[in-house]
Amino acid sequence: MSFPELFETLLKQRGISPKESTAFLNPDYSKLHDPLLLPDMKKARDRVIAAIKNSEKITIFSDYDADGIPGAVVLSDFFRRAGYENVSFYIPHRHDEGFGLNIEAVEECAEKGTKLMITVDCGTADVEEVSRANELGIDVIITDHHEASVMPEALAVVNPKRAGSKYPFKELCGAAIAFKLVQAILEKEKSASWRIGIKEGMEKWSLDMVGIATLSDMVPLIGENRILAKFGLDVLRKSPRPGLAALFNTLNLDRKTLTEDDIVFMITPRINAASRMGVPHDAFKLLSTDDAAEAQILAAHLEKINNERKGVVAAMVKDAKKHLASQENLPGVIVIGNPEWRPSLAGLVASALVEKYERPAFVWARDGEGVLKGSCRSYNGYDLFGLMEKTKDSFIEFGGHAGAGGFSVTLEKLPELEERLSEALGSLSCEEISEKSGFSISL
Repeated sequence: MSFPELFETLLKQRGISPKESTAFLNPDYSKLHDPLLLPDMKKARDRVIAAIKNSEKITIFSDYDADGIPGAVVLSDFFRRAGYENVSFYIPHRHDEGFGLNIEAVEECAEKGTKLMITVDCGTADVEEVSRANELGIDVIITDHHEASVMPEALAVVNPKRAGSKYPFKELCGAAIAFKLVQAILEKEKSASWRIGIKEGMEKWSLDMVGIATLSDMVPLIGENRILAKFGLDVLRKSPRPGLAALFNTLNLDRKTLTEDDIVFMITPRINAASRMGVPHDAFKLLSTDDAAEAQILAAHLEKINNERKGVVAAMVKDAKKHLASQENLPGVIVIGNPEWRPSLAGLVASALVEKYERPAFVWARDGEGVLKGSCRSYNGYDLFGLMEKTKDSFIEFGGHAGAGGFSVTLEKLPELEERLSEALGSLSCEEISEKSGFSISL
């Protein structure tokens, strides 16, 4: 297929070759890759099936953002359709517990009888927490897309970015990998004598959640992500979820003409506001409820707390800009924070500073236990995870991907962090400046 010269130039600027252009412009659902190509997927699939057969207690432990929460809903959909009720959902408190698994949560799940834990959009870096789960007799299946230098000894680590992965596409979001797990289980059911009982094709109704997550999580909209975003939007426009209907009504959105901008600028902030303001389960309940009246109450609640969040973030950004305005020369990487700020809002401040000052930004705050934690956002395609790897001895821990990440740091290391990151940024080679920037390609 031939295109006008200007159109071909635009495609080329987005890294799309002439050979790839047709698939890019006409996403085909049948072109999704086999989920069994993902690392450890067979082990994960078989363990979930065994847990259902044996009526074991399953806990879904998801991240608290607009990738992890929709991903948890994908698994909620699956278990509900399977008629399996011995499952619970754990979403950590962003301020008090932070990102990923934590020992206290693992021990709490064990006390409640959990035998299988499935993570969504987290877990790859949680070596000690997975080890503790193993000690307590909990098998852990990690479904994640974040990078980590050391893998935990989980039963399965389903992550396309792990070392040795042969999966053809590395840039799936967390919810998409949870969806792949569901696909793998249902594909196995076709040839199994024991059946879960879900009608073929029903899992596609969960693509609304995968679409939200894909558009929300700053993954590049190419390859499988483009397919999932396209068909996710198709399902969103006709989704029967009461929570989505209530949210669309509250925001005065016409679902028939829903676009990716509606998701990213209207839906995503409301989902994220729940965790940023300390009530992540409210977003999960909104997206998973079957009760229209409850959905309307929850949608109004999320709108209220999102407005509160806007006011707090505006004050933080104003404070940060005032401080930066007093500096004669800004470094290559901005590092700024305040012990009075909330870590849950640091990412929003970082995004605002990136937009204003056109350079990566690391924003820190202090959590409920006095630990300095923060979020970072990239600019111009710099690979943040690679940048933090180059300065890893400056952090207590860190994680994320090319466009965004999180970190914790000691008070002693904080004064040198800006200088070290800026030096490391200047030493990045062309190969280490990722093409996977945090800016999406429009559908």
